[in-house]
Amino acid sequence: MIVDLACEAARAQSIDEISFVNLAKELGVRPGALHYHIGTKDDLASAILNRFYKELLARLDADPEFDDWREQIGRFARTLMSCERDHRGAAEHIQTHAKFRIFQKIQDGETDYGAIYLNRAFSMFRDAGFDAQTTAIFYHMLALHCLSTATSATSRLEPSAHEAFLSGRADAYPPGDMPGLDFALRAFARIRSDEVFERGVNALIDHFAPLRKSEA
Repeated sequence: MIVDLACEAARAQSIDEISFVNLAKELGVRPGALHYHIGTKDDLASAILNRFYKELLARLDADPEFDDWREQIGRFARTLMSCERDHRGAAEHIQTHAKFRIFQKIQDGETDYGAIYLNRAFSMFRDAGFDAQTTAIFYHMLALHCLSTATSATSRLEPSAHEAFLSGRADAYPPGDMPGLDFALRAFARIRSDEVFERGVNALIDHFAPLRKSEA
């Protein structure tokens, strides 16, 4: 129940903002009871991240299998980004913290779903015909692209979320004073994260395609 409540809260807020005091109030118990069952804030953060990776793996399992490696990696990226977008707290934690980004703090008999996820991701690149070094770089760049897109959308950082403001700034200067702004600011103000995401995924796939060492 504690982890369920914390995970639900982490869908819309930072994990750092989730406190044992607030969770205890929601559950009608003393904070000490939560510490007894969960442990420290690190234990709670890891439990939330482990639940995130468990859901991500379930979504990946539900995706169709593709014979074409490009389609397979593209689908993987879209599912990863979508899951991170639905779990703001997990995505922000992965982006800003060193602990529990992948590997989790588990007890005997528990499953580290982060480890299973990374094993699955690396295996996908290996099966697509990439060597270990290329796999490591390709995955890291793809994961960063997914993460930045997800957090941009959930934090309303995409330019189109502020189109009126940005367009207004373009009109604030006399024509010719800021030629760069005149040239591209209005186009920039219309950019949406989903469009940038698709272009970025395709660009990464095209860049790494010549580095394949073998047929899957």
